Amino acid sequence: MISTDKEKSSLQKITVNLPPETIAVLKRLADQQGITATAALRKAIATEDFLRREAVNKEAKVLIQEPNGTTKQVVFI
Repeated sequence: MISTDKEKSSLQKITVNLPPETIAVLKRLADQQGITATAALRKAIATEDFLRREAVNKEAKVLIQEPNGTTKQVVFI
């Protein structure tokens, strides 16, 4: 994705301290999707926000169905 000048000017830079294990996960997510670590972090934040708005706040369930038909519930704490 190419950022426009307007999009770039609205960005804010922050600094976070993450343990090596979390950095490794972030890099793996980025590599799997062919995106930058920054883009992977944005997607992770957007996913958490979506799941909380759509499931947690509405007291709905998030389910994962495996290929063998087994269903697991994802529980947010």
